[in-house]
Amino acid sequence: MTVYEWISLLLAPLTGIASWLAATRLRQNRTIREMQQTIYNLVEENKRVYTELTEARRAIVGLSAQVEQLNLENAELKQLIENL
Repeated sequence: MTVYEWISLLLAPLTGIASWLAATRLRQNRTIREMQQTIYNLVEENKRVYTELTEARRAIVGLSAQVEQLNLENAELKQLIENL
């Protein structure tokens, strides 16, 4: 066998290994990118849900104050009716 033939025999597996390593690296990078995008989407969804929750709590506080006001008015009206 000539030197050229030996080089040819060694070159094929080496390029195969290099290609496999590069493809593995690309797959890992793609997976990491997809995970980062998923995390970003979850953070955005969490912000939206938190904003809605905060607005709902404010509405509940406002409604609770209105209910308390109506209870006071109701008690006053009951007292007026009893005095009649």
